[in-house]
Amino acid sequence: MPEPAASPASSASLADARSALAAAQAELLAALVAGGRAPDGFDPGRLAVQARGLLAKRRGSVARTAPDLVEVLGAEFAGLFAAYSAEHVKPEGGSRADARDFAVWLRARGRL
Repeated sequence: MPEPAASPASSASLADARSALAAAQAELLAALVAGGRAPDGFDPGRLAVQARGLLAKRRGSVARTAPDLVEVLGAEFAGLFAAYSAEHVKPEGGSRADARDFAVWLRARGRL
């Protein structure tokens, strides 16, 4: 049995709901990976824990992809990667692209 056609009013409210959801998702993503503020209804402390976990996972992926960077930077690797990632979201292309972009970022600052 075919579904009933949506009325223009319900289509508009559906579009508004989708738009609101997209904005809320973007705000949550910014809080988790870009240092954004915690959205209403979320515990800032818990989001901070998750954000640190995501950063550690990303840093570990880059370290496995480019162990030479870890070797060259030594104890400074984690801090430098945190500074880089605060300015750059993970690029398309995965960990290899992230490691490449991190190396470019380091060279621009005279660190490599």
